[in-house]
Amino acid sequence: MLAFAYANLPHVLCALLLIARIGDVGTTFLVTPSLELEANPIMRKLGWRFALLTLAACALPYLSLPVAVIVLIGSLFVSASNAAKIWVARAIGEKAYAALLVDAARRSKLSHALLGVAACSFFIALAGGTILLFYPRPTADWGFWLGIGVLSYAAAVCVHQTLWTMRLFRRAALPREVAGTAQTSA
Repeated sequence: MLAFAYANLPHVLCALLLIARIGDVGTTFLVTPSLELEANPIMRKLGWRFALLTLAACALPYLSLPVAVIVLIGSLFVSASNAAKIWVARAIGEKAYAALLVDAARRSKLSHALLGVAACSFFIALAGGTILLFYPRPTADWGFWLGIGVLSYAAAVCVHQTLWTMRLFRRAALPREVAGTAQTSA
């Protein structure tokens, strides 16, 4: 089975990327069908048509195997992160979830929230760095590209979560009737 996978690596990565991208788009839809809770500003602005276009990322292995591995790792982690939020968003609803987040921001400090984002990003990056410690050669070790994928995800979490948190706290500072909703990291 492993020999087959390596002999057909571009096709295997294409299938895995398609599954990962469907996972990302699908879990995002389950958490935030209106994209009210979407943390990625590009996705929030361009909408569902753009999200569906990202399924084309499954073609990346035919252009660059290392880039495909990096995108695969990030997409799998985003799907997993989104999936963890599905039950709350579905149980209380997208608008109530957004209102809950705004209320939590009102009761907290931006610095505390950003410290959590920094800690999360740090530990993800530390995992990526550890992988690179054991697989340091990009030309000889596929583990190197896995580690770069984890580090890329850590960077994305840091950027998107920081921007999302700042938007959330700005919204929380508005009068209650104006704030209405928030965004989350779906």
